[in-house]
Amino acid sequence: MKHNTLIFLLGFFMLQFACSPDFEPVDYGHDACAHCRMTIMDKRYAAELITPKGKAYKFDDAICMLQYMSANQVSPDSRLLIADHSDATHPFIDARKAIYLHNPSFKTPMNGNYAAFASEKAAVPLKDNLEQKLLHWEDLTRINP
Repeated sequence: MKHNTLIFLLGFFMLQFACSPDFEPVDYGHDACAHCRMTIMDKRYAAELITPKGKAYKFDDAICMLQYMSANQVSPDSRLLIADHSDATHPFIDARKAIYLHNPSFKTPMNGNYAAFASEKAAVPLKDNLEQKLLHWEDLTRINP
């Protein structure tokens, strides 16, 4: 009985792993934003939405992703990823857990002017220089872009 349960659990987790929607790297200079159709050029602000079925939608900034989500039915189980502004390689991080700063100096492609950071620690030095407050994903969803 224990072996059957163990085999079932292993199979279940392997199936979950195999079906996990994966990140699709952005081809900068070639991929178009799913919302505004502009070519995604700036690695510092790119974003990606991955549906539970694994379809990836790429955006040139957080505001385009929010506008797309407002205009389309997006599953709450979708993965939302955004480029980490503070890391020189700009890896994608969980957009719902990221910390955001808003300032015109960011000059994002659609003038949303939000930059994402993996942690408060990474955002605080810039926050202090720009005299801005730290924002969370919920704060961005309350704006009407």
